[in-house]
Amino acid sequence: MQWTCKYCTFCAEKRGYLFKHYRLKHGIHTQTSPLPCLFKDCLYTFKSFNALKVHLSVWHAQKDGGKGRKITFHCQLCDFVEPCNEVDFFTHLRRHLKLKQKVTILKLQPFKSNIYSTFNAHRSKEHKLDSEMIFKSEIVSENVSEEPRTNRPEDTVTVEPEDSDSDAADTAFGLTSDENVEDLERQLEHNVAALFLKMTSIFNISETALQDVIEQINQIHLLSQPLIHSSIQRILHQSDDYLVNEIVKVVTDNNAFLKCTSSGGSLSTTSKRTAYILREFPVVMPIEYTLKKDKHTFLYTILSNRDILDKAMSSESNVTQGYKSYKDSFRFKDNHLLTEEEFRIALCLYIDDFEVANPLGTSKRKHKLCAIYWVLGSLHPKYLCEEVQMLFFASSFDHHKYRLSLHSIQLALLCKVSYIKEYGYSEILHPLIQDLVSLEQHGVYVEQLGSSIKGTVLFVAADNLAAHSLGGFFESFTVSRMCRFCMAKREEIQLKEVRTRFNQELKKDSAMSQEYGVKGNCPLTVSLEHFHVVDGHPPDLLHDLLEGVVPLELALCLKGLVSKGYFTLEVLNAAIKQFPYAFSDRTNQPQLITKNFYSKRTIGGNGHENWTLLRLLPLLVGHRIPEGDETWEVLMNLKDVFLDCKIAEHRHLFQKVFPNETIRPKHHYIEHYPQLIQKFGPLSAVWTMRFEGKHKFFKEVVRHAHNFKNIALTLAMRHQKMMSFHLNAQQNTVLVASSACVHGIKYSADMVISVGSCSGLPDFRQITKIVVINTEILFVCRLMTSRYHEHFRAYELCGNHLSTVSVTELCELNDPFPLSLYKVKGRPLITLKRYILC
Repeated sequence: MQWTCKYCTFCAEKRGYLFKHYRLKHGIHTQTSPLPCLFKDCLYTFKSFNALKVHLSVWHAQKDGGKGRKITFHCQLCDFVEPCNEVDFFTHLRRHLKLKQKVTILKLQPFKSNIYSTFNAHRSKEHKLDSEMIFKSEIVSENVSEEPRTNRPEDTVTVEPEDSDSDAADTAFGLTSDENVEDLERQLEHNVAALFLKMTSIFNISETALQDVIEQINQIHLLSQPLIHSSIQRILHQSDDYLVNEIVKVVTDNNAFLKCTSSGGSLSTTSKRTAYILREFPVVMPIEYTLKKDKHTFLYTILSNRDILDKAMSSESNVTQGYKSYKDSFRFKDNHLLTEEEFRIALCLYIDDFEVANPLGTSKRKHKLCAIYWVLGSLHPKYLCEEVQMLFFASSFDHHKYRLSLHSIQLALLCKVSYIKEYGYSEILHPLIQDLVSLEQHGVYVEQLGSSIKGTVLFVAADNLAAHSLGGFFESFTVSRMCRFCMAKREEIQLKEVRTRFNQELKKDSAMSQEYGVKGNCPLTVSLEHFHVVDGHPPDLLHDLLEGVVPLELALCLKGLVSKGYFTLEVLNAAIKQFPYAFSDRTNQPQLITKNFYSKRTIGGNGHENWTLLRLLPLLVGHRIPEGDETWEVLMNLKDVFLDCKIAEHRHLFQKVFPNETIRPKHHYIEHYPQLIQKFGPLSAVWTMRFEGKHKFFKEVVRHAHNFKNIALTLAMRHQKMMSFHLNAQQNTVLVASSACVHGIKYSADMVISVGSCSGLPDFRQITKIVVINTEILFVCRLMTSRYHEHFRAYELCGNHLSTVSVTELCELNDPFPLSLYKVKGRPLITLKRYILC
């Protein structure tokens, strides 16, 4: 029987060799690439070798005289019928217990509970020594295969010499030549280096601490040599000290860890480890540039040829209707460089300032950093190398979904904010602009292709402050013309919608700068031929809506609804606290509303929390609000603000309900969204929310480093090492699981996805299983029927009366974000995370 590795092309005739191969080649990345079962038809995966060995001994061992024996569990609360173990069945029951459904499955006692911890405690206490026969007869059934297991070679485990003893099987090397020995030495050295890289870049262990650990381990081994000497002498039953000493020396010299880390070893010092990582891992180290004054530096990371070759090769034309990616936008179609027939690189930049020290402490703003990230817009897995394609493992996806993965976001530049204010963007961005100009004019020569590839910047994502700062606009937003999208005046937006086009020629007259809100040139516009500040900065949904308009209008409307007596603040907070949040909503559940929220004109909270509260507010208190209430309609229209007609309706209703409130600049920015969707494509693909998640890595490094000396250099080097670790990992798809993460989005059983449409409304399906075949992910779903509730802005779902099951591919989804199903007053309701046009 051939045993084949599920990560690479390795094949072996014995199971022990395959197990040893996983340990040697794929053991360092078990957290990101779970270990698959050795049997090709088994889809289980594991995060440790011990768990894999237990699985092999329990599920793939010969039992009961050659007969295959399986226990099938039947859930009495749903349609679950599967052959599995007790652990998997109890995991399924936990979903019912979370919904407060009472479960009784034991035949010995009529015990019932709707609390998982109580039920599990009773099971472990009262039935500790019982087998599966403690279950009621209608819960379990035993299936015996029709033919003996020994007659089916694909399901058997041949008892071979290395299988008779698991330890011997795991350590069988089968080396037959000096070349194999050398390969093994190099691989073990690489594994030790990968372990050290993981400790510093993933676990944030300092180089000083790592060096101390290495020296202590070597010292302990040195002190343990007398024990090795005594043991070998006892085994050999002789007193020839010379022979014993030689054996001890051979054993010590062939210890891979000690050989690499002892004095003179390739990984014995920090400098040697760094040199090895630079030589053997795909790492691009940052370049430190010195400004005019001593000790004023910033870090820049170049775009390497390998990145371009491996990740950017996409020449597919986009023939879809609507706006599904940046290729549907006018910004892309009007760019003559990107729309040429030859392959071109579309770079998406992001700029933002973030604080690494305590924002309330004495070091506030002292170590504030500005980061510029980049990500490739032109990417399709069809053109990736096999390793990179396995990293993103969806055979069909939109380009912007790839950018949801934090590991796909690369660091371009890191600098202190104070240096930017002192020297200006032109000097700080000089190395980046030089590379971008070269990319536009000459391209990057790729030897494997035999030609140069050109490209340019597609857009620069940023919040309003950073966009105005980089673009050369005034940053105070108090000038008469405060909008970078049009020529509207502050007093005009209070009276009507203004969507006039911004003058393409920036005003250079200093006397007119206050009038037009322009104070200087954008360095990217000055240097790049195919980028202009007027149409190069997309809007930011996060700061315009979720952290701008939404918390403001929630505060105003909640105050109005409370004053009308529909509910009290205490009732609302109780509903927020007791709501059964599920999946991602549990992580982003909204904060309780403080008593002084109205005086602050905001409910507080971050963008994720405000987004969740706006979506789930109809499920929290919607049943208390009479239909047709205008204050309630202001909030509900805010959920549909991307539609052109809804923007005008929302503005009119807001000014009617709150006549004394002024229209903020962010209200005005929203009025441009329909036109900006045409210009940039889906705005959720260009917002800053996912990019801001990249800051977390740097903040974690600072928290463990306890050293702010040249902090930018420390952070940049740690980041590049972390990226090299993930690029070096042998990634693969999760073969089977109750959940799977695709492009940074997590899918789990019982989530609801939107697929197709009927009569202008989206259709929905509930995930029951997640299956991955090679690099294609499939959802086994239960079809759902739905009807729309205008008052709740939610869909009521119910199962198909035929219990129809369908298989859904990732590319069929109307929206990649899955939804959570909630029961409100007996009605199963869902609210959309993003508006779906059918």
